[in-house]
Amino acid sequence: MTGQSRSKGRLWRDDRGTTAVEFALVAPAAVMLLVGIMGLSLMLLSIGSMHFAVEAAARCASFIPTVCSSPTAIIAYANSRYSGALIAPVFTYAPAACGNQVSASITYTLDVGLFQQSVPLSATSCFP
Repeated sequence: MTGQSRSKGRLWRDDRGTTAVEFALVAPAAVMLLVGIMGLSLMLLSIGSMHFAVEAAARCASFIPTVCSSPTAIIAYANSRYSGALIAPVFTYAPAACGNQVSASITYTLDVGLFQQSVPLSATSCFP
């Protein structure tokens, strides 16, 4: 066997660098998946915080009239209870047949690198 054919055989059996190639193929998808999970988690935190804020504001309007004496004070109370994403939701108050109704709405942009989707979020609570 000649030296040249022996070196070609070694070249095909040489597996150095395969880990780097596999990582280069898998890394972009893994990073996009992780960024997507974090964006989705922040969206879920925002919707949960909005639900908490409207429920607390509706309760405040019903049971704590010294703190929540006007629609402006009720909306300010709801804003103080919200702790979600950096985008502030729009809170509204209206007396309703069910009691004091507080609503909130926000448009959250889910951004996963190459993919962006606007998701409307809303929450409503009515407390007697």
